[in-house]
Amino acid sequence: MSALNIEKLIHDDLDYLLTKKSEQGELTLHKVIEVAAYVAAKYLRIIYTKNKEIKPEELNGVFGIISNFYSEIFNNELQDNEYQKISSTALDLLQDTNFDNNCKEYFAS
Repeated sequence: MSALNIEKLIHDDLDYLLTKKSEQGELTLHKVIEVAAYVAAKYLRIIYTKNKEIKPEELNGVFGIISNFYSEIFNNELQDNEYQKISSTALDLLQDTNFDNNCKEYFAS
């Protein structure tokens, strides 16, 4: 997966889920963090499955893409602690042994 390709895929997933969540009601900070965490965890899982490891630059790349996207669409309104919450939530999601099914359900809901 090229860097440009993964960036487009992440943007598409963020856009899709944020749109879907906003159609279901108010787009709260909690929902915004949850969307980013699920998208990050999804792509980290893909990288790990493919390479059997996640390099620091890949980890930083996924979170960097999300951070740049969010900075742009939310006009830099998210704070550092909220980006840290995205990271910690994504890593927590990955520790769940049922993550793959949970992720599919989250994207479908």
